Formats: sequence, structure tokens, C-alpha cells
Amino acid sequence: MKAKLKLTVYLITGLLFGISANAQKTVIKKEALPANAQTFLKTHFGSKKPSYILEDKEMFSTEYKVQFDKQLEIEFDKKGNWKEVDGKNEKIPKSIIPKKIASYIKTNFLKEKVTKIEIGTSGYETKLTNGLELKFNLKEDFIKIDK
Repeated sequence: MKAKLKLTVYLITGLLFGISANAQKTVIKKEALPANAQTFLKTHFGSKKPSYILEDKEMFSTEYKVQFDKQLEIEFDKKGNWKEVDGKNEKIPKSIIPKKIASYIKTNFLKEKVTKIEIGTSGYETKLTNGLELKFNLKEDFIKIDK
């Protein structure tokens, strides 16, 4: 019985290692990004050139990471939809922040700027220059503050 359990553990470990070993990161040009990502970059960054663009291919998914000036990073899913914009404690472009969220922040945190925003299945998370993290649902309604 112990021999079967050990064999199962070894097989699962080998399988997981094999899956992770298939991950491949490649530097690509802006033109190789999905159309949605290209449009996002043009809309919010104009002709500004990224430092680099990575395509991260794994067995079951592909993601893209774009970095500007060693500060700002943007992550996109395989369809080119943005998932995260991280200014690394510097403000991110206002145009990226959904209007209702921007309005809430302007009303309640007048002196603060957004340094990071993420969108997930349950909503948005933003980080402000004062370190507070605000959570919003997918309808952009405020939910709570994380410290």
C-alpha cells in the first residue's frame, strides 16, 4: 500500500514539474500583442515605447506583461484584456481608472492618486499613494478598505 502511495506521489510530482517546465517567456514586439492590448496601450500611452513586452506561455494559458520605464507594468490575459496596471508606488494614468471608481476616490481621498489597479472575477482592487487598498465590485461600487 505504501509503495502505491509513493508511486502516486512521484507521478503527480513529475507531472506537475513537467507542466511547469513547459512555461516559456518570450520577448515580443508590440505588434504581436492581441488587438485589445494594442488598443489599450495606444489609448493610454500613445506612442510611448515600452521597455519590453513578454509573452508568458504555459500549458493551458498565455499572458502578456508590458513594462514602461522600469516603473509601470501592465498585465494582459490571452485575449489582450488588461488584468493589472502597477505603477510601483507611482501614479498610473487616470484614463485607466473606471469613471465611477475615479469619482469615489476623488470624493473620499482627494489628495491621493492610484498607484495600482487590478480587475478580477469579483471586482477591482486599487492601491493609493497612502498605501490604502480599496476594493470595488464589478459594477464599480465601493466595498471596503484593506490596510
